[in-house]
Amino acid sequence: MNRKDLRYLSWSLSRASSGTAGSFLKSYEVTQGVKYYYKVSNFDTIRGVYGHECVNEIVAQNVADILGIPHLRYELLYADIQIDGKDYVTWLTVSQDFKREGEHKLTFETYYEMARQGQETVWDFILRQGMTVYFYELFLLDYIICNRDRHGANIEVLERDGQYRLAPVFDNGLSFLFSCYGDGEAMGQADLMKDGPVNNYVGSKSLTENLKKVPLERLRKVRAAEFTPETVFAGLQGCEDAVPADYWKVVLKMIRERVGYVEKICN
Repeated sequence: MNRKDLRYLSWSLSRASSGTAGSFLKSYEVTQGVKYYYKVSNFDTIRGVYGHECVNEIVAQNVADILGIPHLRYELLYADIQIDGKDYVTWLTVSQDFKREGEHKLTFETYYEMARQGQETVWDFILRQGMTVYFYELFLLDYIICNRDRHGANIEVLERDGQYRLAPVFDNGLSFLFSCYGDGEAMGQADLMKDGPVNNYVGSKSLTENLKKVPLERLRKVRAAEFTPETVFAGLQGCEDAVPADYWKVVLKMIRERVGYVEKICN
């Protein structure tokens, strides 16, 4: 993969919400009227950039493609960046702004607090708003990719002239073998059927319990999906050095075992 020079970008730190020690670096630029967002994996001043959230993001979007779930599209880059005057070479993702002209974004948590009726629960609010299909798809995807971090700000609503729509699914990096960071041995010993607790705003802290909310007719469609190395790792050729060698086989096994559990529910 060609190495890009992105040392002109300015980076801001976003605290990792999973309780990890590091932070995530984020930046953006506007090119020919289009806003692009850049995101780097975990960072601290001692270790520099570490982890593989960026690769997870690409694998997660491939799984979403296989399942037919609309999502924000990311591209993996290999680049030089500069933080506080120090140069780093790292992997990162870039994505385009999903807002349409005139739209404003707000977190789903904010939208719920603003528009709920009385003591209406989050799920009752979703039912009243006719949003269940979106969240069923989210529950299915998050189960298969073992997403730990679907908090209230990782789901967004877009508003224009008093009209609201849910943003495409985004921010799936804290998934799969996230907590192993760069430890290949830990990847080989990871719990591939991990259930929780996870940082969900909608539903429970259990990925399995959320999956059980999904209608059987939707789950049955998973049977027709093909989770092959070619489909799961599409677009990652030439990126083998971005993660430990164990990553590829363990993540594929993890996906297949979790898909197997979905099929078991259907039976």
